[in-house]
Amino acid sequence: MRALAAIALSLFPAALAAQETTTAPTPQLRERSLGVMGTTLEVRAIGTDVAGLDAALDAAVAEIRRVEDLMTDWRPSPLETLNAAAGRGPQPADAEILDVLELAQGVSELTGGAFDVTFAGVGKLWDFKAKPPVVPNAEQIAKALERVGYQRLGIDREAGTFDLPGDMRIGLGGIAKGYGVDRAMAVLMEHGVEHGVVNAGGDLKALGTKFGAPWEIAIVHPRERERVIAVLPVSNTCVVTSGDYERFFDLDGKRFHHILDPRTGYPSTGCMSATVSAPDAALADALATSMCVLGPVEGMALIERLPRVEALLVDMDGKVHASTGLRSTLR
Repeated sequence: MRALAAIALSLFPAALAAQETTTAPTPQLRERSLGVMGTTLEVRAIGTDVAGLDAALDAAVAEIRRVEDLMTDWRPSPLETLNAAAGRGPQPADAEILDVLELAQGVSELTGGAFDVTFAGVGKLWDFKAKPPVVPNAEQIAKALERVGYQRLGIDREAGTFDLPGDMRIGLGGIAKGYGVDRAMAVLMEHGVEHGVVNAGGDLKALGTKFGAPWEIAIVHPRERERVIAVLPVSNTCVVTSGDYERFFDLDGKRFHHILDPRTGYPSTGCMSATVSAPDAALADALATSMCVLGPVEGMALIERLPRVEALLVDMDGKVHASTGLRSTLR
């Protein structure tokens, strides 16, 4: 028995050493790619639990689809129910829609109306898929602008209601996609994901790192699509790009695009494209839209005043402008 015990004791250090040198599980990158909110959605997550990652990705996709169903104005939805009730007084509203509307109102105040969800009142005049393309006349624009004005919206959080004046419409196209990205990332985190990315057609939120290094985003010039103007290292932040190249038509040598200036009713003329980095994608989304309207002078002055917000703007002449925190990323 003593001999057997001695043998066992002599083997124990070797067994312990074998345990100590066991290779740790290799982190895996899992992803999903599909269409949502009128664009391509890419969701990526890194970890060692493949089954857990897949479950997290599926839940994140389901969440952004839920947000789309809630806030779309392309088909029946709770948002469209509110639009249909315009002029009927305060209506019960989904709490998330009220959250987004409150954020939108704040950005409207901040930008002096360069961002305004009531732009939809004039936006319905523009059809960027029409063949041949048609530009609304000045009389049509002027009449439609009578139905635009964020100051007229009534939000009552205590009562949970929203009051939309008659003949007005709201559209959340400049903020809902960012909110959907925020929610999808929140779901990934709820599932224990520590490293990942949600990217919905240029509305991107990055968490953690990509195998130990920051995630990187290449920003391309809106007219020279092969030219990279900046490479942004990102971690635990959001980057959103908007531009006049997404939905547009050219007529008589002029480009007409889907980012409208709510103050004029016509496509914005401030920037060709705007990239904004901010803690939340919904805020970055609204600010990127605003920058296309405001232009580099007024827009960059605003960006420099906002904490934890940076911007990269390409003006109508193609010149690149970077806020203080992004100048080192330029190429």
